[in-house]
Amino acid sequence: MNQPPPITEFTLIDWQSLNQTHSRLLPGHFQQAVGLSQSIHQSEQRWQVYLCALAALGFEQWLQERAPDLRLLSDSASIWQPAYANLMAAACNIHIGDFKICLITASSLTNQHSVPFFALDIPDFAAHFYVLMQVEEEQGQVAVSGFMNYKQYQSYQQTARLQVDEDWTYTLPQTWFNPDPDALLLNLRCLEADAIKLPAIIPTAEIDTVALRQKLAKLESQLQSKHLWKLLTVKEATTLMSNSDLVNWVYKRATTSPVQPLINVGLWLQNQIDTAAQELGWMLMPLPVLSGLRSLRGDFDQIRSGLEQQQIHIPAAARGAFRDLESEEGSVRLYAITWVLSETSDNSEWMLLVALEPQAQAEMPKTITLKVRDETQSLFEQLLEDTSQGILYAQVIGNINERFWVTVTVDNETVFEIPPFGLEL
Repeated sequence: MNQPPPITEFTLIDWQSLNQTHSRLLPGHFQQAVGLSQSIHQSEQRWQVYLCALAALGFEQWLQERAPDLRLLSDSASIWQPAYANLMAAACNIHIGDFKICLITASSLTNQHSVPFFALDIPDFAAHFYVLMQVEEEQGQVAVSGFMNYKQYQSYQQTARLQVDEDWTYTLPQTWFNPDPDALLLNLRCLEADAIKLPAIIPTAEIDTVALRQKLAKLESQLQSKHLWKLLTVKEATTLMSNSDLVNWVYKRATTSPVQPLINVGLWLQNQIDTAAQELGWMLMPLPVLSGLRSLRGDFDQIRSGLEQQQIHIPAAARGAFRDLESEEGSVRLYAITWVLSETSDNSEWMLLVALEPQAQAEMPKTITLKVRDETQSLFEQLLEDTSQGILYAQVIGNINERFWVTVTVDNETVFEIPPFGLEL
């Protein structure tokens, strides 16, 4: 009943082949997933948490449709606890009867799946069954695309001897998972939970956290800008995730920002800038800069010419500001330009154009990633792999009530989260 499928050459599962067992996501599911993702600190993690939340909600829907006799409890699942979800995009500690379930979002592009090592190797999160959930967000559907039990994982790991990747994940092949969802339901109905032995949870009082607490205290200033897997070893990460107090402490320090005001670009249109924006390092661009002349306060001419070559015209009424983003990996200059598109009572729209270039006479980072999102979704994401070639820019249009968040990542090391841009006239 719970034997693993034979390990043979695997062809990617076509979404159409899963349609017989798919479940449709409801509007409320998307709202709940978006709400959770907004509580996640690292911008790169938000999308993964969003998909995992949809997977968890879709799995519950699937189970209700296929096996209403099986009761699922997910209130204590790790994915619904932002402090844990901020570090692990997997839904652990879901209960179906006496079984513990962990849901993993399947990759739709390859037959290799990234799984946080916490979910497999830390007793607090170990599960009787690990279930792969394929999420088709645009189609509003999810489907179970495979499962394996903890005993099988131990057997596979003993043979494969997988190593934890740099980002604290294992890469597991699709062939480790049984693709038959009916077999999962059969196990949940007929198998005894004791047949799959899970590791004993170590009491928190028995875990030595003194050295880790001291190290985290020294790293506190970096928790907002660095990936935690860049700062801690795998052993330290294991200690961290086994102590809820430390997890909550890290989350609080990583998400608490002393200044997160609205950057009111409406003032820029009046050649003004508020005190909060000035304290964040923003400087208004003099009008000659926007007309193509050079200025000691911001050399925008190269960017303006590059944009014009791509048929991006900046009108005379536009106003802008810039600030420098400095890190150990290199320094970049961020420009933000805005103008009003329409001021009618029923359709007030404005344009935000953001552009990046390396600072003059400063060390250049090797790569730059630019992301722009609104309150609910990602609008733009692009990587510039060679900062000596071209510029990186994004254009977004919003109504009078919309705000936009900009994130700049330098060499995949340092992340700059820019407070939201909004237009308040």
